[in-house]
Amino acid sequence: MTYIEIIKQSVIIFPLLALLMTFPYMLYTYRKYGALSFFRTMIIYSFSLYLLTCYLLVILPLPDSSTVSGSYMDKINLVPFSFVADFFNENPFRLSQPSTYLLGLKHSTFLVPAFNVLMLVPFGSYLRYFFKCSFKKVVLYTFLLSLFFELTQLSGLYFIYNAPYRLFDMDDLIQNTAGGMVGYFVASLFTRIMPTRDLIDSESFEKGKKVSGIRFILAYAIDIQIIGLISSFSMLPWLFLLIYLGYFTLLPKKKGSTLGMKLLKFKMSIPKKDHNLLYVVRSVMMLLYFYGIPYSSLWTIEIINGNGGTIVESAAAFVCFMVFMIYIIVTIYTIFAYRKFVFDKICNVSYISEVKSG
Repeated sequence: MTYIEIIKQSVIIFPLLALLMTFPYMLYTYRKYGALSFFRTMIIYSFSLYLLTCYLLVILPLPDSSTVSGSYMDKINLVPFSFVADFFNENPFRLSQPSTYLLGLKHSTFLVPAFNVLMLVPFGSYLRYFFKCSFKKVVLYTFLLSLFFELTQLSGLYFIYNAPYRLFDMDDLIQNTAGGMVGYFVASLFTRIMPTRDLIDSESFEKGKKVSGIRFILAYAIDIQIIGLISSFSMLPWLFLLIYLGYFTLLPKKKGSTLGMKLLKFKMSIPKKDHNLLYVVRSVMMLLYFYGIPYSSLWTIEIINGNGGTIVESAAAFVCFMVFMIYIIVTIYTIFAYRKFVFDKICNVSYISEVKSG
């Protein structure tokens, strides 16, 4: 398996990793900054893809377990800088012979150390540019990451294999750490073409002063999971409705926020006039909006399709389908265009972010 094939495997696997990390990432980002940042998201996800690729380059290709044998001591090299001796003893490069230059660059005694250095150059750059690590921390973290890779190989992929299938090499630690050091100095180039971390943070805090539709929907999704968990302890079909209405009425009225809102650090308020009634009206309208419209539309279409296919029934099914599609479009637009949902407009709801900058 070539390096290119391993990188392709990483790209194929990454969407699953991205899916798994999306909710924790959004939860952390909204709690800390109050808003998602395009640059921060691109940096975090590209960093994750990079680390995944490095890990796969370290462990792949996996050998057949029947071919792995030997002792752990046979797979350990604790002699530092042996790659330097290997270069001078085995590499065809001769300074006085230009014809050997290309051969020397293609030789494994040059390519392997060069690859080990280059592999963690991005790591050092990420640490300095985005995570604002000092030179000492970059060296330390790069060394620890390299040590993790070497121990992964020495342990036979965490003892899945009965012996190591790759060498634990002191030279790899030296070369990888050197790569992180190079990356630290390369990172200064990023500030010329990319916004600084401080600028990304300040823009996020400013944007987070207004509660976005995505932030509201994420909080709502958390609330629905909580309501579903509570109602699952009973088989009564109408219990979910009662808990739903009570949850979205009492908690905002008494505490100013639901558990989902509190987790994402924002609260809501309704003007004093008709204060109590509006909380109830809002809960009922939320239930109708998120459950009544979509479920009734789909249920009607299913009933019509089950009864046959007359012109009138087909027309009715088409109308229901169009209502459902308009509902989807309006909902998506509301979420991404920083608009209030209709139930919040009617009840004159205001959302206040509780995220503090700095």
